[in-house]
Amino acid sequence: MGYTINRKTKLQLNDGSSGWQNVPRLRNVPGLQMEEEKIEVTHHGSNNREYVPSGLSDPGDYEFEMETDRTNAVHQSIFTLWKNKTEASWRLIYPDGLAYEFTASVLKITRGDADPQSPDVIIDTVGLAIQDVEDISDTLLNV
Repeated sequence: MGYTINRKTKLQLNDGSSGWQNVPRLRNVPGLQMEEEKIEVTHHGSNNREYVPSGLSDPGDYEFEMETDRTNAVHQSIFTLWKNKTEASWRLIYPDGLAYEFTASVLKITRGDADPQSPDVIIDTVGLAIQDVEDISDTLLNV
């Protein structure tokens, strides 16, 4: 999964109590990978392996980095979701208007190494288990 630093990409969290909130201080924001599973339908008359789409998509896991501020309410919500093993609604909104909404639970929070140039900055990698992905681009763009 390739990482990018894009200050205009938004990751939003709706934990059910405060509505949609931007996750502040994002660092590396990868693209969301959507992969459709396939079913092998090769038969004795086939010259090569044959596949058909299954109709099932697997968004897989998703990781992003943030400069953690444990006094920030959204960052506190992320840690609470991880601690309580609960799901929440998320949105990933790209600068060109492409946007996805999905349900996810926090799988892991990995503390990064201290940066000698800025020792007060704490970088955490947050891993999400994603399901129920929906393209909401038209809704957000009022199309």
